[in-house]
Amino acid sequence: MLTSTISRHRLWIRLALTWLAFLVLLLVYWLRLDASHHNQLVEAEKHAQLRAGQTAHALSMQVRAQLMSIDFVLEHLAQHWLDHDEVVFRKLIDLAQQGIFTEALDVLIVADTDGHVLFESNAQQDQDPSLRRLSIADRDYFKKLAQPGAHNFLISRPERNTLTQRWTVQFSYKIVKNNTFLGVIVASVASEHLAEAFKLVYSEQNDVVLLALDDGQYLARTHGLDETLGEKTPAEREFTQQPDKHKGHYNLASPIDGVERIYAWHRIPGFPVVLSLGLSKEKVLTPVLLAIKHSRTQNFIATVLLILAALWISNLVFTKAKQNRSLLQSKERLATLLDRVPAAVLLENESNVIVSVNEQLCSLFNLDVKPQSLIGLRHEQLLEMLNQEQAAWLQLPSSTLKQKQTTEEVDDEVTGRSYRIDWVPIQRGQRYLGHVWFIHDVSLHKQKKQELMILATIDALTGLHNRRSFLEILQQQLLLTRQHTPGALLLLDIDHFKRVNDTYGHLAGDLVIQNITQAIRDTLRKDDFSGRIGGEEFAVLLPKVTVQHAIELAERLRKNIAATPTTLPTKTIYVTVSIGIASLYQQDISGVQNQADQALYRAKNAGRNRVCCIEHTATDAVDALLE
Repeated sequence: MLTSTISRHRLWIRLALTWLAFLVLLLVYWLRLDASHHNQLVEAEKHAQLRAGQTAHALSMQVRAQLMSIDFVLEHLAQHWLDHDEVVFRKLIDLAQQGIFTEALDVLIVADTDGHVLFESNAQQDQDPSLRRLSIADRDYFKKLAQPGAHNFLISRPERNTLTQRWTVQFSYKIVKNNTFLGVIVASVASEHLAEAFKLVYSEQNDVVLLALDDGQYLARTHGLDETLGEKTPAEREFTQQPDKHKGHYNLASPIDGVERIYAWHRIPGFPVVLSLGLSKEKVLTPVLLAIKHSRTQNFIATVLLILAALWISNLVFTKAKQNRSLLQSKERLATLLDRVPAAVLLENESNVIVSVNEQLCSLFNLDVKPQSLIGLRHEQLLEMLNQEQAAWLQLPSSTLKQKQTTEEVDDEVTGRSYRIDWVPIQRGQRYLGHVWFIHDVSLHKQKKQELMILATIDALTGLHNRRSFLEILQQQLLLTRQHTPGALLLLDIDHFKRVNDTYGHLAGDLVIQNITQAIRDTLRKDDFSGRIGGEEFAVLLPKVTVQHAIELAERLRKNIAATPTTLPTKTIYVTVSIGIASLYQQDISGVQNQADQALYRAKNAGRNRVCCIEHTATDAVDALLE
């Protein structure tokens, strides 16, 4: 119903609901906007993680090349040491100091198999041999290299040089000749040298690159060397918790400087070293946060403008409603129409002139015209366009009935469909304003109703009467037997049916029940009734038979069922039934059921696969009467 047709009170309600919907939409929009901003932050963080991971991988390759160079230099120094030419050996050390170590080599020493120092690069060439009194036998790296089968190259945790006070990392190499351990060569390299290359890329304090051993022992860090060297990373770090994992990422606020960073780490292939790169989260997300702030500002301004526009529109709606009071009648007709669709609709005014028609009506009456072309026609002109049967559906009620709504159902003989026709008067107070026809297709409803009636009386598996339907038929037949019309009730129960279900499954059990149903149909007369009243229990009503005839028919039925196989893909099943018989004569429904149950019980106890009948005092009289 349009706003201009609504009373002031209802207009306030409608407008309040509209405002509520408007505010809900604004709330939803802002929630979605907030979710979008959150997704932007998440995406920015993901991109930062990806960038950190790629950079960490590149830096790890650089570190790997550096470590391989140190490994190569120490290997060749070890070979030249075996040549016993100290002059050449010192020249090679100088070349390494100027090359790979770039003046970062604190000291290079050589020790024998017992850990006694044979050579120290800082000692003079003609220094007293008392150097042998120095020993590194107690150092972890010497102990590890001295073990049989140990790797030739070893990286040890940093130590502070007591002379230079610089932190150094010990790179050790095993001296071997003819598979015989002859000692170790150790290069002490300044930790700051290892981090120097990283500072060229990440010079700012908020970004950090660190090297650590697999156990978390710091080797180098671009910032905060004094605070970290000699310490380990927290034990919960991913690369210490998962030694088999080669790379990963994590976010946290550093316990060293409190800066929250996005970290990515890579293990150095071939070395027990991990490189971890941390990018400042604030620095990474600042551009996105600024964009989000700008977006929120713009959206806030737009929201304020929308609210102001909505206030202006609300005022306009009230003004328009006052101006359109004169259109109340036509708007109420339209409101009534909209309230009742979908249906074929014909709206006419109080003079029986068509005001509105929908597509469904044109389609229903096979009118090859547009609905708009019918507007303005008189009712009689429309009837002339219809066939005789359809015109009868739209007959105007008498003037005395025009104030009352009427409903009728009609069947279309041509299409076979059913329709419900509602004629609804349109009134304002006591004034008659017009009327509307609603024509509903109820064919499907009637079909469903019939199907429900069938489902209520028929057993789905067998197609026989269900228990309720069969008992109603039995009750009717008992009324007839009181007028000296004989009859009998048979109760059938499949013998050992549970064994069939347990052995072959319920699908096989259903096939057995269906085959028994067919045997019942083939055996019974056309006036007999049968039903399935339980899982494996059937009932048969035999009108106009004596007990003797009922016994004969039951025997024939029992034999037919016993001879009816149920064929499975791997097995053929034969089943038997036990049958109990009771006469209907002078019985009520409870009594005849009890007698048939007793007879069935007797048949079961007598060995199954048989027919039993409970004697009834009136049976002989009935049989004599029929004979």
